[in-house]
Amino acid sequence: MSVTARCAAASALLALLLLLTAGTAATTPAGQPVNFSTQDGVTLAGTLFGGGPAGVVLAHMFPTDQTSWHPFARQLAAEGFRALAFDFRGYGRSGGTRQIDVIDRDVRAAAAFLRGQGVQRLALVGASMGGTAAIKVAAQDGAQALVVISSPQAFRGLTASGAELARLRVPSLWISSEGDSVTPAMRAMYAAAGGARTLHIYPGSAHGTYLFDSLHGADLTGRILVFIARAVPPQ
Repeated sequence: MSVTARCAAASALLALLLLLTAGTAATTPAGQPVNFSTQDGVTLAGTLFGGGPAGVVLAHMFPTDQTSWHPFARQLAAEGFRALAFDFRGYGRSGGTRQIDVIDRDVRAAAAFLRGQGVQRLALVGASMGGTAAIKVAAQDGAQALVVISSPQAFRGLTASGAELARLRVPSLWISSEGDSVTPAMRAMYAAAGGARTLHIYPGSAHGTYLFDSLHGADLTGRILVFIARAVPPQ
């Protein structure tokens, strides 16, 4: 297939997904509250949306909580995915104290919880510090796809090392805004990452999940849905 044909096919798929989610997201049932534990004994709170063998972990940014992901989680559920939005330790309804330097443990626990629910294919999606934590887990933990939105390479003791970036072997999608202060770090991490990867920079300066509320929200939603559907098909 030619480059032109591939682009046309991708555009058509994006348009179809946006049309479908516009009609179904509003009717998707409310999520199910769940709790699960990390290996170091912290009880985390999350909300589970949808079902099926393909799962998506949604890791929030600082200083928000899991609710920043709920609208997108409902859209994932409408497309046949099992989506888990959760609160990092010390945030929202989760136990423990805020300890950003170890929140990759929380992402790992969320991934293990979804696998325990029968998920066979897994994507990790993180915004800002959530993306940094997701990189660390994807480098070691057998996920099949990674989406990183507006993430710093280092934040309050949490660091995605050069070695971890080089170990990435899963397809990855990297998203940021031109005016966001983390974009230089995003470009550098993208360049250092292993595996098939795509970088998209939006105009403006919206950060993390605030991008969904920007003028680019519909494009962002469709772009991520298309990427995840290709990497971890829902059926």
